[in-house]
Amino acid sequence: MHSPKILGIDLAGSLKRPSGVAIFHDNEVKLFTLFSNEDIMKLVKEVKPLVVAIDAPLSFPKNGAMRNLDKLMVKLHFKVLPPGFPGMRQLTERGIFLKKNLLKLNIRVIEIHPNSSIKALGFASRDDFYKNLLRLFRICGEINKHTIDALAAAYTGLAYVRGKYFVIHANDGSIILPYSDSILTYLSHLVNRYHMRKSPAVAVDVVILVNGGLVLVKRLNDPFKDYWALPGGFVEYGERVEEAARREAKEETGLEIDILGLVGVYSDPKRDPRGHVISIAFLAKGKGVPKASSDAKEVKIFREIPTKLAFDHKDIIRDALELAKKLNIKNLPRFKGTNC
Repeated sequence: MHSPKILGIDLAGSLKRPSGVAIFHDNEVKLFTLFSNEDIMKLVKEVKPLVVAIDAPLSFPKNGAMRNLDKLMVKLHFKVLPPGFPGMRQLTERGIFLKKNLLKLNIRVIEIHPNSSIKALGFASRDDFYKNLLRLFRICGEINKHTIDALAAAYTGLAYVRGKYFVIHANDGSIILPYSDSILTYLSHLVNRYHMRKSPAVAVDVVILVNGGLVLVKRLNDPFKDYWALPGGFVEYGERVEEAARREAKEETGLEIDILGLVGVYSDPKRDPRGHVISIAFLAKGKGVPKASSDAKEVKIFREIPTKLAFDHKDIIRDALELAKKLNIKNLPRFKGTNC
């Protein structure tokens, strides 16, 4: 069976500058450059990729030069250039234009950032990333900084299709990053740095699947008293984020969990009325019999997920179920009153 085709684009702001392009198919990668939007769209129609991963901002900030997404990326030490910075507006407009036209073709479009993808994978540089991928894939074509960044974009798209990704999510955009063991160590390190200075609090939320259902707890206390919510809580100083997820799952539901993947990072300053709380969300499989703790009024497994949920847990669950589908997990729960 052939694997799906993935297209990565290192988009240039000016049509006079080359845009790097990478096509992943099976075990081969083709690298080259294009200039015009017409040439890019023509290629897309010929290749028919499942996903197009674009290195460009795909939304503008609601206010100022930086999106909340860009602020979160900087806080996580991923150095991005925001849409409102000089020279970035033209690139953003072009990215939004291409996204709009790709969506008309029913092609999934994701925003990526090559340097951040390379960092998330644990590589020290663009060259280090390229040399390592040469061991895994047959790569041919033009080799330059534009095409290697396109390679990073396409590889992130491949990780997305395979369910080996996580989402940096804000209320004005999202960026997909490839998942690796090194990113958990990196995030845990950042959490402990946040504890040492005045910064947003960091919590974990866990989407636990059990026998085709989703485990939710009914909150005992405000905020969102009596609302159904994901099991979760604050990360303790010196604790790895995945350890916090296992601890909170056990404390609130009585379940042991196997972590299946990192769903994403959720940072909207208004997501928690108690203050600015960043949540790192995991997808997991539960083991055992659910039992409510002193922190929860009730714990229940839902085949039909209620729509009235605490915080931004509806968004987290939607992203988690999308990840579960990419991991080929069958018999998934669905939101009440919907087919998905």
